[in-house]
Amino acid sequence: MIFATATIIGIAAGLQRSTIGALLGVALVSIAFMAAVATSIVPPPLMTLFIALGGYNLGFIGYLVTIDMVEHRRA
Repeated sequence: MIFATATIIGIAAGLQRSTIGALLGVALVSIAFMAAVATSIVPPPLMTLFIALGGYNLGFIGYLVTIDMVEHRRA
């Protein structure tokens, strides 16, 4: 579920078409993980953060590749 949510966030960051939007998405995912570590009795494993960042990157890069393919087909 974390991977799917992060992938959707990555696609949403790609839709914004701004560098600040992409960086803000990564920052928010990391901040949410740090908040979970700070507030929970048993901290979540670090692998959860890596899975979320991998999903974000996959969604963002997948969106960019798809848009590039669509634009090349039009030309």
